[in-house]
Amino acid sequence: MPVIAPPQPAATSETGVVPGTVVLAPRAGRERRRCPVCARPIQDVLSPSGRRQRGRPRVFCSERCRLGERRDPAPADPHRRRVEIAAFATAVRAAIAAGALSLRELEARLAAGYGALASSVATLSAWQTGSSSPPPTGTGRDRVLALERTLGVPTGDLVLLMPGGGVVPPPRPPGRAVSPAARRARLHHLLAALSGSQQVLPVELSKEHRLGRGRLPLYTRVAMRVRAVHDGVDRFWFVHAPDPRLRPTLVEGRGCRVEREVAEPRVSQLPSMAAPLMAAELVFDRALGRGERYDFSFLVQSDAEWDPPRPPDPVFRHLQSRPCEKLDLAVTFDRKTRPVSVLECRWRPRDLAEVVRRRPPEQCWQYRLIIDDPRPAGYGWRWEWAAGLDVPGDPDRRRRGGISAA
Repeated sequence: MPVIAPPQPAATSETGVVPGTVVLAPRAGRERRRCPVCARPIQDVLSPSGRRQRGRPRVFCSERCRLGERRDPAPADPHRRRVEIAAFATAVRAAIAAGALSLRELEARLAAGYGALASSVATLSAWQTGSSSPPPTGTGRDRVLALERTLGVPTGDLVLLMPGGGVVPPPRPPGRAVSPAARRARLHHLLAALSGSQQVLPVELSKEHRLGRGRLPLYTRVAMRVRAVHDGVDRFWFVHAPDPRLRPTLVEGRGCRVEREVAEPRVSQLPSMAAPLMAAELVFDRALGRGERYDFSFLVQSDAEWDPPRPPDPVFRHLQSRPCEKLDLAVTFDRKTRPVSVLECRWRPRDLAEVVRRRPPEQCWQYRLIIDDPRPAGYGWRWEWAAGLDVPGDPDRRRRGGISAA
């Protein structure tokens, strides 16, 4: 599927230029910086004296692209906010009472299971008394999701009662950091500017990764259940980092259709071997109401006729970035070309460093991992092929009658 560039917004007078300044084109020979939202060139803003204004260079071409739909927020109604805080505090008190845990025990379980998303005793006490509430940010929402999983509350029962409604996106994406979290945040900022607010909560996710006789991936089947945070949710952005050597293509499945694909904004410090992030827009069959659950599935299919010059890495890794109820992963090999060893691995989410590696009790042709209430981390397998056999990329592989890429 071809990757399309973001559409250019309509002409606007909201240029973001301070009155009394002069806008000039860049000097000859200097590469123009482009806006990550609309791809228009970013013009240098100079003071009346002809010098560039102090501070960081402009990242966006206009206020429209910088703020998107976050401009001019409506003032909050004090009475409505008091009602929302009281409803959230009542729900938190009921969930903690049903869990039969003291606040100190709950804090310990949150710290052991979710680490950075854990809430202290003081925070939990303030939430259930109504003296404070979670901030309307992604981190605040994920802390409430972690609390739901620890107490055994269905996903969204507390998040949907958070005062203020959905998460308020940040006014600008992270800087030039190249960590996985920063790259995803930049891409999500771009997606929010393209399609508006489409906030869902992950409930269940399953992935089946299948390899063929040629030791090459055939497809990855993805099935998800999500819950809408607000009314009007009609699409989902599936973010992944496919290996470009496999020429992956998203195939429409059940409950959704593939609309377009968007690549992450370019970062000069990104390692050359790092796979670029891609976001596929999956449009649902209908718009969802607030709190409604929805199931859909699709395929990420590799090009079976393509013979890559270099074999892909022998690893299948899923990055779980937010708490959910259930994670179901599976990797299936061809019965005649099984690897000689398989290791079940865990990766640290902030830098994808491998932290756990253990050997399954039996070596077979299919492996499955089912985790209830998974914590944010990377899950998957790493394997090794037998030495001395044909590998993908060998030009004489098919002529000798060896392994094929079927």
